[in-house]
Amino acid sequence: MRLAGAFVMFLFFTFLGVYAGGREKKRLAECEAFLSLFEYIKNQIIFFLTPTKVIYGSFSNDVLEECGFLPALRSHENDAVYHGIWQSALNSSAGALHLTEKQRELVADFGDCIGKTNGEIQANSFDYYIAELKAEIEREKSEGTKNVKLYRTLGLAAGACAAILII
Repeated sequence: MRLAGAFVMFLFFTFLGVYAGGREKKRLAECEAFLSLFEYIKNQIIFFLTPTKVIYGSFSNDVLEECGFLPALRSHENDAVYHGIWQSALNSSAGALHLTEKQRELVADFGDCIGKTNGEIQANSFDYYIAELKAEIEREKSEGTKNVKLYRTLGLAAGACAAILII
């Protein structure tokens, strides 16, 4: 009976480490998806002067669809007042997103600058947020790889310690 309990504890901690590593990978995928959205919005507004309702309706990304951000953006297409929908979509999908506080602020601030200024200032704002998110993605790649290994190792070590203590 003790051996079974030790085995269960070992598996629990091991899967906990794998789960924590999976969250790191999801965070990176979400950052890359938002970068893709940022660049798409920038190109559609700067080069084609496309209205945001059309932009949000025509963009597709599996990661942002899965977390509910894009469906929340699209749900406001028929609203008479089209203000604050970016923040609303971000808030409604907050539970499904794995972004850090800084990454979440970058996404929120990008949405705040859409359609608020003239073309040149808006283009500069877009470039700034795209550059910031790219830097955040690079940081996430380097730290994420290290953290995934760390979480897996800690999970295995904690599981082994718990198993040894039970036996």
